[in-house]
Amino acid sequence: MIALPDSDDLDIAALSGVFKDRTNSYKFYWFLSILDSLQEDGERIIRQNDIALRMLANVWYPLDYYKLSFGVQDGFKQIAAFVSSKFEVDNRLNASSLSKQIRQNLSDSELLGLSQEIDKNLIRWVPFRFLRPFFASETQRLSDHRVNGEIKRLSNELFDSQPQRVIYRILDDSIELNAVWAEYFQRHQSILRGFIFWHLVGFVQKNNPNVIGLTEKLEKPRKRDLILANKFWKDYLAEHSDLSCIYSGEIINKQNLSLDHFLPWSYVAHDQLWNIIPAPKSINSSKSNCLPSEQYFKDFTQLQYQAVQFYLKKQQTNILEDYDQIFRTDLGQLSMEEFADILQKHIMPHFQTAKNLGFSYPYVYADAKKP
Repeated sequence: MIALPDSDDLDIAALSGVFKDRTNSYKFYWFLSILDSLQEDGERIIRQNDIALRMLANVWYPLDYYKLSFGVQDGFKQIAAFVSSKFEVDNRLNASSLSKQIRQNLSDSELLGLSQEIDKNLIRWVPFRFLRPFFASETQRLSDHRVNGEIKRLSNELFDSQPQRVIYRILDDSIELNAVWAEYFQRHQSILRGFIFWHLVGFVQKNNPNVIGLTEKLEKPRKRDLILANKFWKDYLAEHSDLSCIYSGEIINKQNLSLDHFLPWSYVAHDQLWNIIPAPKSINSSKSNCLPSEQYFKDFTQLQYQAVQFYLKKQQTNILEDYDQIFRTDLGQLSMEEFADILQKHIMPHFQTAKNLGFSYPYVYADAKKP
């Protein structure tokens, strides 16, 4: 477990206690958005609407892009889907942050409505309950409807006299970070983020027990590493000029070559060779992050088998290391049927999980040239 940095002046034990309750994700994203705002602007007074939009921007990737589940208490999913209905998110590495994209692409009335929806349904309790571990003795016997008011009163009353207990005080439409806590947050940004994501992984694992690559699915996608896959398929294509697309039947050449993740990259979050096949750029674009119909599985496994055999004959076995973790046997001893059976048994459980998560299904190329 990641530990928070000690401090002689601050109640770090109470801060750790904020994350003991893992029934929902709101406290994680509230704190993360405070760190984002502090890192970006350096201001100690932060509007709650700004935090709300940052929360939405942070939660959009795991919920809408990667299709993860946050459990039955999740109120973020529909709001994250609303963003996708309004504009296409730019996920390029040099693109603006999603919170900036939301502000740029939504009208003032849409932004106001979005912030109000988040506040009404999601975070009306979070600013107060985040602070509750710091005022545990004062609030332990209060009824729920009195807790928020008492925490707001205490945060304002003790803001100057007991700063170790008051991360922020709650104003009408903003929070004001205490200077000593703001300095602690700035100094330990990376460790605090690691602490948040460590707890988030545990929360997400509980709600997505069969999903792979969870640690890669909590943030914006990183740069993909397709160097090996490009070499793999370009060298194969150089000696197979009749190579055709498994979806459309179109002949693939150097000019139209692109690489398709059979299971969508946004599900697997890796670039291993056993999941990548060549496809014309237009076909790859139309398939996007959809799950292909099972009708393509036979051609997919046959193409994979032929490529593996190609490199085995050339005695270039180093390039086949990605397959070892699945097959765990001598690839050269497998028949086409045995190869397909092992690959299918590995892929199909993930295929079903991706369907259950809500990935678009099935992708069928409408104008296929194949018989």
